[in-house]
Amino acid sequence: MTKHLTDFFKDSSARTVGIIFALSGLSFGTWASFIPFVKDNFHLNSAELGLLLLGLPLGNFIANPLTVFLIRKWGAVRIALVAGSLTSVFFALPVMGPSIILASLGLVLAGASFGCSNVAMNTCASILEDRNPNRIMSSCHGMWSLGAMFGSLFSGLGVVILNQYSGSFLVPPSQYVILIAIIIVVIIWIIRKNLNIIKEIHQEPSEHPKMNWRSFRPTRALWILISICLCTYLTEGTIADWSAVFMKEITFAPATIAGWGFAVYAFFMAASRFMGDELIARFGAMRVLRAGGVLVFIGLIIVIPSHSPWLALPGFMLIGMGISLASPILYGSAAKVPGMAPGVGLATLNTFAMASFLGGPVLIGFIAKVSDLRIAFMLVAFASIIWIFQTTRVIRSASQK
Repeated sequence: MTKHLTDFFKDSSARTVGIIFALSGLSFGTWASFIPFVKDNFHLNSAELGLLLLGLPLGNFIANPLTVFLIRKWGAVRIALVAGSLTSVFFALPVMGPSIILASLGLVLAGASFGCSNVAMNTCASILEDRNPNRIMSSCHGMWSLGAMFGSLFSGLGVVILNQYSGSFLVPPSQYVILIAIIIVVIIWIIRKNLNIIKEIHQEPSEHPKMNWRSFRPTRALWILISICLCTYLTEGTIADWSAVFMKEITFAPATIAGWGFAVYAFFMAASRFMGDELIARFGAMRVLRAGGVLVFIGLIIVIPSHSPWLALPGFMLIGMGISLASPILYGSAAKVPGMAPGVGLATLNTFAMASFLGGPVLIGFIAKVSDLRIAFMLVAFASIIWIFQTTRVIRSASQK
């Protein structure tokens, strides 16, 4: 079960791509932990916070159609490095911002760079898989989860724990996010040369079909993947953006542990992803994906009625385990979907995935405003049922062929 991990970390290119994934997760995990701070800092209610978060899918929607053209012109490696660096800077702006306008602009820019980075990173992983007998996609996504977990833990425990006596932060959040951004940019600059092999692969002369906007029209097979990814990424986005708020406002968790729900979720997501390549090879992608949907549903049934943070944490654990292999399976399948130009299937899926991941939490915010955050989380539970149903259809269809 661990041999594929040994091979992954021994391969310098695979390991470096994994580090890029981890740094992306660190950026997002840090931001996710500061969402309650941003909410309080600007005195926002749930609907207003949801409106602010709309900047993320807006930026992604604007930038994502251009990502394939950027990758074809400058290469997946260069886009992954540049977009990854910019994402860490842009996610810092809402925390640093003295005004809601700067915070909104920062989230639009963060959504754009995060979406570009996501496509480029997955393209790099897919290129390596094509040239390597070992599967690495799930391990790369495991590195993202690991980065997100540490981003959440460091933000909540290491530096910015609220001092209950002085009522101030041990380290100002604005300084902390700047420090994280600097660390990420420096690491990216240091490791960039390890990805030269991917540049060579990507830039080999080949005949690319002429690209136009019709090239992005999904095939039937891709539409099925999209329908599943809308459900899985609604879950990921909701937990990322609202788990800390849920822990604080619904389970009455103190500020010191409000981010623990996301941290537990991210830890078990990462652990499961590192075992994912082996599980997928043994049981099949869609069966593993369906089992994940079942775990997510059970986890939400535990979280939603919880009145204590300690009761909610096991639910977040199951959600992390269940959601863990959705992204690797869906992105890996989209990168090789028949009937679409190389990279286009992945970029098209990413458009819908990021719309759900970044836009879903906006819908959750509005539902929470008019009803309750528990009711909003029930929408995610319903999405997991659709996810289970769709994967079951795919499995039955495949067995009849």
